[in-house]
Amino acid sequence: MNDTAKFTDTITQTADKITDLLKGGGETTSWDIKLKLHLSSSALYLALGWLAAQGKISMYPQDLNYKIKLI
Repeated sequence: MNDTAKFTDTITQTADKITDLLKGGGETTSWDIKLKLHLSSSALYLALGWLAAQGKISMYPQDLNYKIKLI
């Protein structure tokens, strides 16, 4: 597997972890997700972008964070 494929797999795995975390319902902040899953900011926002592009989450800004919810 080449480096690009490994990187893409890492993003999708992180996105899956975020989806699992959000399955309980309700909303959470990007900061809470980052802390609960021990993610770097880059990994968090790449995975959130991936989920948003697939139409799986909704996001809106709140102060310095984003509120995240499964669609």
